[in-house]
Amino acid sequence: MKIREILKLFDKLEMETREGRDTIAKFRYNGEVIIRTKVPHKRGELRGLLIHFIRQQLRLNETQFQELTNCTLSRDDYIQVLKEKGYIDKE
Repeated sequence: MKIREILKLFDKLEMETREGRDTIAKFRYNGEVIIRTKVPHKRGELRGLLIHFIRQQLRLNETQFQELTNCTLSRDDYIQVLKEKGYIDKE
């Protein structure tokens, strides 16, 4: 998976991004930071276990991550996943 594809996923989830040594992404819900992750500035493919670590930091299993990359998991669906896993309080 290419780094720019990961950055598109961050945009899809409406994550805040900040450039520093790496690109830092934060997922906010009701003003509170729920998830943080980062990707390197390098271009091209993510190598090694970086995709695995990003998936884990997003709190998604492999199936959910595939749904996100295939554009079948929306921001609202992602919020629901986080609620089911207890990262966001159910209202």
